[in-house]
Amino acid sequence: MNWNLRKLASSATLALLIGALLALTPVACHSQEQAADASGALATSERWRDFQPLRPMLEGPEYHLIEGYDPVWMYRVREGVELARDYYGSFGPVHVHVLGKEDGTELSAAAREVFLRDYCSTRRGLGDAHFEDCMQRDGARLLDVLERGESEAFLSYLSALDPPQAELVFINNHLWHESDAVISDATVRGIHEYTHVFQSSLGPLPTWIMEGGAMFTEVWIPYREGLRDWGEVMLWSLDSARAATDAGLGIWDMEEIESAPAEVEEHYRGLAYDGGAWAMVFMVHRSAERRVCGLREVFYPAAKSAGWEAALCSFARVSSKQEFYAAFASFMELSEEDQLAVLSSLEQS
Repeated sequence: MNWNLRKLASSATLALLIGALLALTPVACHSQEQAADASGALATSERWRDFQPLRPMLEGPEYHLIEGYDPVWMYRVREGVELARDYYGSFGPVHVHVLGKEDGTELSAAAREVFLRDYCSTRRGLGDAHFEDCMQRDGARLLDVLERGESEAFLSYLSALDPPQAELVFINNHLWHESDAVISDATVRGIHEYTHVFQSSLGPLPTWIMEGGAMFTEVWIPYREGLRDWGEVMLWSLDSARAATDAGLGIWDMEEIESAPAEVEEHYRGLAYDGGAWAMVFMVHRSAERRVCGLREVFYPAAKSAGWEAALCSFARVSSKQEFYAAFASFMELSEEDQLAVLSSLEQS
């Protein structure tokens, strides 16, 4: 289905919608000192406690492909990583590991050994015990996933290294591939995971911005490249986001997944990824210029310098995160047509 969002956004409907959503009168944002205090809860979480940001660098990621896996899968991941790196800039150091095996192939003992030593080599900077632990546990777990025929994609952050490093791991990419897709899902995952690399150059961010920002980027960049219909993809996300809303939950429940209760964690996908992606749409809609690139050019730099809460209230023109959460909750109660009209109203530059 090819959604023509411009047709959905009739002038009468959109004028009424924007008037309702902008009814809140923006006031002054938090000061930088207040923002630092407001972000303190995240900064004391396990994820962010010893956080040191990735640094800007000229060099791109180092790519590693396990022996015996078709190089096309690394090519497709690399395409996504490089699209996101072109968009956000180059940060690192980053190692990208692509591993898997397709039906009828076997992973040799030699290939296993080479992968383990390659993957775990960065841990040598932390001492021999960390290297051996990786060989026996973390690296071995990835090979177990490969052998079971399952798929994963994630960022692993090695904050204890000096400088800190990031690893992007993609397992069994071929299981994601749809032969008739214009853009491979492996490429989309590459965009998503490199967005986390960029976010790791900033500072503490809530889970809904981390995952929602990456989810929105994996839709936005292919759309800019003419490879994906963002209206169709964002419409799919609404179903998942609405399920969490129907359960009485919202993105405010997903500031820190590590401390979320079980009933919230059950809706991790709908709150963090899908709800978070629509929250990014709403942030842009609330911003002064409604430019999608404002996330990259205004919001994220402000989050680095002043903290995410101060950046949120300044960019979305609200007095506090609570005011934003309340406005977003009202947005989630709108009709599907009106929500898509908001998406179509964004300045696509």
